[in-house]
Amino acid sequence: MLFYLKGGFPELMNKKELREKTLSLLNQMDKKEHKRRSIALSNQLFKKKEWQEAAVIGVTMSRFPEVDTAFIIEKAFMDQKIVAIPETIYPERSMQFRQYKEGDLLAKKKLGLKEPKEDAKLIPKDEIDLLIVPGVVYNDSGYRIGFGGGFYDRYLETYPNKTISLCFNEQLSNHLEHEKHDIPVDKILVD
Repeated sequence: MLFYLKGGFPELMNKKELREKTLSLLNQMDKKEHKRRSIALSNQLFKKKEWQEAAVIGVTMSRFPEVDTAFIIEKAFMDQKIVAIPETIYPERSMQFRQYKEGDLLAKKKLGLKEPKEDAKLIPKDEIDLLIVPGVVYNDSGYRIGFGGGFYDRYLETYPNKTISLCFNEQLSNHLEHEKHDIPVDKILVD
């Protein structure tokens, strides 16, 4: 499958190339600019009905150059929402969410991801009201290219509630075609 990246790369690329080029572009972003834009995206999220009505938020502990989720987690605590963060399970490449409380210690797992410890309370997927879905490249229809592990693709197959992704405009693609197994997010917020 071949793709174009909006405004960035005119040549045809496969999924892996598009992911790599987009990550390379994002890695060049100034850290102050990254923070400013992440806060602006978070503020867009906080105005959405999906956020305001959700009691339980599923969100990753982001790593640069992803949209910084620290602001989302902080606001969720301020709003007295329950925060659930993913725990990856190998070798089947699946995941489940566990409750994260302010100040909880996290374990560093594969790929340097910060994840909840195994004694944290498991949150069933039907109890997560809003899932903030990460990704690298998105199109206007809500389809995404993730980081390549397929964890969210598998999780979304049976996730029953609302999904939103936050992305920088550099992550949008004009011609990102989805594959049969891809599941779009309900809404994409762009800076």
